[in-house]
Amino acid sequence: MAQRTIHYLLGEIFSEQVEIKNKQRFLLGSVLPDAYADVCDRNKTHFKRKMEETNQICFDFDSFKEQYFELIQKDDLYLGYYMHLVEDAFYREYIYCGRFKMPCSKEEVAILHNNYHILNNYIVKKYNIHNIIEKPADFHKEPLCNIAAFKVNEFIDDMSCDFTEKTSGKTIFVTEGMLDEFIDTYAEKGIEELKSIQNGKPFLKAVDLAYPINR
Repeated sequence: MAQRTIHYLLGEIFSEQVEIKNKQRFLLGSVLPDAYADVCDRNKTHFKRKMEETNQICFDFDSFKEQYFELIQKDDLYLGYYMHLVEDAFYREYIYCGRFKMPCSKEEVAILHNNYHILNNYIVKKYNIHNIIEKPADFHKEPLCNIAAFKVNEFIDDMSCDFTEKTSGKTIFVTEGMLDEFIDTYAEKGIEELKSIQNGKPFLKAVDLAYPINR
């Protein structure tokens, strides 16, 4: 799954290219699947589904779309949430096509996490993004809360630190070049899907972006 600043960056790019009624809610939705209260609910908030018949896994944004289609059409929070799921499917497709070396030890996992901190600094500076997400009122009343428990306020506080990162150094697992290539490759596809679902006719299918279970 893409780190949250990548989702925020794509939300900014999309809102510049496509008419969004409420940018604040759209950007919140763009990062919301990562705001799960319990890590055990991560697969729930990302609609991650095993397809035993094909031995694959997908981020089932089609299921989210079916459950919340009317809200996607009128509320940018739900539109942003939908796009987050699409973006993770894109990221999974890109990052594992021979480009990514999986960390094999606790030490390598720690290096990967440090890479994310370095990339936060890089993303904010290169793309000149600024955090405008505010804590929503009465979030517990949102139908999204039927998916899982979210810790929205704590998540927003934590995410604010991403925009003031000072970590520097050379990344090893996910590089700056890979990040730029991902944005260049998939931002246009995301814009196309965003426009399509706004018109009620999305063209992407989750199963087409599924990946093998053992990968």
